[in-house]
Amino acid sequence: MNRCTMRREVNETGNDSEPPTASGDAGDGGGDGTRVVLWTRRPVCGPRTEIIDRLSSLRATGQIAEFTVRTWPEEVAVSEHTRHSQVLKTYEQFRSWADETDVDITPPFDRRTVTTLVGRSEEVLTLPVLCLAVYDDGLCGVYPCTDGDETLTVTDYVDACANGDATPSPEDLATAAE
Repeated sequence: MNRCTMRREVNETGNDSEPPTASGDAGDGGGDGTRVVLWTRRPVCGPRTEIIDRLSSLRATGQIAEFTVRTWPEEVAVSEHTRHSQVLKTYEQFRSWADETDVDITPPFDRRTVTTLVGRSEEVLTLPVLCLAVYDDGLCGVYPCTDGDETLTVTDYVDACANGDATPSPEDLATAAE
């Protein structure tokens, strides 16, 4: 029996809660197995709650060890003075993972320069409505991502887990989609 307990909490970004690190720490739950963090924009309703329910079912059946729900804004300023520094750190972890595994997370993550009404320019990062980070001995998946011509979504990962593949990788999902 799995020792991990499900942590189903919604945390507003910008508070003192720490997101998971690249080392695989998905919170204080401890234990072995796949841990997932679902990042979502507010309000958490409709199709977003369906994914949360499906992740809860996967946790109940032991197919994932734990999951956490975190919220983030639609976009954040890319600046050392942003109140969303943890979101930017998380994005950098995701981008490093994508570079290392030769997949792309752009879109849904999009960096662009915007000009304010007073003529000042700033770089902003647009965040996806839903993003799933998968941890098992470190970050091992970020969904959605693009592997070649195939886009792998949060639903693709959840479907693969429900079909019995405990930790499907982008390569596994791309092969299954062919």
